[in-house]
Amino acid sequence: MSKQNRPQYLVSSDSIGFLGSPEQFLYLWQEYFDNKTLDGVEVIAFKPLSRLNKLVSMFKKNNIPVLAFHGKTGGEDRLNFLPRIIMTLVNFFIINVENLLKYFPEIEFLSHGPYFEKNSIKQIIFQQRRQKIWIENHLHGKKGVEEAIKQINFYRENRINTDGMLDIYHYISHSIDSLPINWPNLVEELKSYILLKDKNGQKFFNGIHFPIGTRFGDSLPIDSMSDEILELFAQKIIPHVERVVFENQQANLGLLFSTDKMIGKQKVRNRRIIERFKNTGIIL
Repeated sequence: MSKQNRPQYLVSSDSIGFLGSPEQFLYLWQEYFDNKTLDGVEVIAFKPLSRLNKLVSMFKKNNIPVLAFHGKTGGEDRLNFLPRIIMTLVNFFIINVENLLKYFPEIEFLSHGPYFEKNSIKQIIFQQRRQKIWIENHLHGKKGVEEAIKQINFYRENRINTDGMLDIYHYISHSIDSLPINWPNLVEELKSYILLKDKNGQKFFNGIHFPIGTRFGDSLPIDSMSDEILELFAQKIIPHVERVVFENQQANLGLLFSTDKMIGKQKVRNRRIIERFKNTGIIL
């Protein structure tokens, strides 16, 4: 794949948590925008609106494109007990889609399949949406992907510019313990979904979430994944997607905030991971 045909590479703002500052994000990631490793940000749309405005303004001032918002996920009741509690709290602190589309009409919007199932959300999207929406698989494994495909079809049939975002961890989470053995088969399954097209010949999934964080309940075990595993993924998947989003949720209190020491450790870890991704072809 030539440089000009490479995917867009985004990083999520989740790396600084709910209470993180714009300055922390710049410290972690500015160099990767300056050297063109990263192309934009997927911002977790945390409340209040004034804080989100400040964050978006800071990105614009530093020539960092905000390409998408990650909104509420919905579907908390479909999760196991602890993830259900965590996501209920997280979603409480995320701005609703109506205000995001009203105040930031130029920015794409992403959420999970269950959120887009709600009739109230459908009506808001139909009335306000001008930019693309992205629908992410919510539940683990094939069921989550099939739910997302159903919603992608529905919105496309209603003339909404819609793409799928395939979250790699959500798909493979039940195979984490046997990853070295199952990885080739999992990658082939992922590839089959990424190449799958609707009745008009349009691919369902043009983007992937590749979670690299330290909150292992929603992140790939990057530090224990071999270069061979990453290289196989790069060969089979990267040529077929338009967007790659690196999520980077931090463990424990890092979901909320990070101290200077925590940010320093994360920066070192991020640098190591980004270099591995360049060496193995995940990042072109």
